[in-house]
Amino acid sequence: IETSGPVEVITETAPAETECTKAKVEEEELEEEMAAGEIEEVTLQDTGSGVIYEPWYALGPFYNITFEQVIGPENGPDLTREYEQDTPFKYKWKLHPEWEDGEGLDLRLPENSSMYFYRIAEASEAGTVQFTVGTGDGLQVWVNGKEVFKRFEVGNANTEKISAEFNKGKNTILLKVYNQESASELYFEK
Repeated sequence: IETSGPVEVITETAPAETECTKAKVEEEELEEEMAAGEIEEVTLQDTGSGVIYEPWYALGPFYNITFEQVIGPENGPDLTREYEQDTPFKYKWKLHPEWEDGEGLDLRLPENSSMYFYRIAEASEAGTVQFTVGTGDGLQVWVNGKEVFKRFEVGNANTEKISAEFNKGKNTILLKVYNQESASELYFEK
């Protein structure tokens, strides 16, 4: 964590072609990190349904915010960008190849905070894909930049079955997990 100067809030929406460019940059950066020995090996997770999931990236937590507050990744995650808020910290995306789908992650988010999770899923053909996401108070899900699910219920830890349209090739999944006052965890199953 690094200290920073004044806060700059970005509210512009990323164009669709920027999403594709970012995905290409992310793939190249992942390959460079593996080649440089910064990460040992990344296991791509094949669902057996023609979709291969790359590892998760995480950003945050962001403190003292509301569920509706936009931090920046909602407008198109940029893995090279540093995000700021009203604290002396800068936040960067961090790769987590050790996280396994189907296992709950104890996020230990403080009250009134959110955290973002991002990954790429490569589909062998276009079509509807289903996955399950479980978390506490608040959850937003975007697939390829389009919001496909939103729920905010304090103290209601649910698992939600999400249906989304995947394109043939690379697809992006962005999750926003919000904790208002209860325990926080994340569960994702393909």
